[in-house]
Amino acid sequence: MSDSSTKITGIVVDDEPDIVDVFSEMLEERGVEVVGKGFNGKDAIDLYFANKPDIVFVDMMMPDGSGFYAIKKIREKDKEAALIAVTADVTSLTQEKLKKLKVNGVVYKPIDMDELMEIVKTIQNSKHNK
Repeated sequence: MSDSSTKITGIVVDDEPDIVDVFSEMLEERGVEVVGKGFNGKDAIDLYFANKPDIVFVDMMMPDGSGFYAIKKIREKDKEAALIAVTADVTSLTQEKLKKLKVNGVVYKPIDMDELMEIVKTIQNSKHNK
């Protein structure tokens, strides 16, 4: 991430195209430039390495590679990647898996944009302080 006048960039990955579109619009309205949209775990990995966004917003339950798979693969190659898990699954098993994968934040559906933007702000501040 360069100086603070540049927008935060992100990619949005969810297997529901409507969610990808609405979520992307909500992010854009709050100053996050969406540089990629995907619909499965494989898309998440490809889009991450093609665009190197500041933040990845990824759904957990998807066909063709879950969000867990995508996060694991991105983390293997880039330990600094900022990854936010977006999920409707509040089970302790999912929470445990996400903790092990060291995601930067977890947002539960339906998405609370204020909560989400707090996580984005925290990530942005930690990147500036490195």
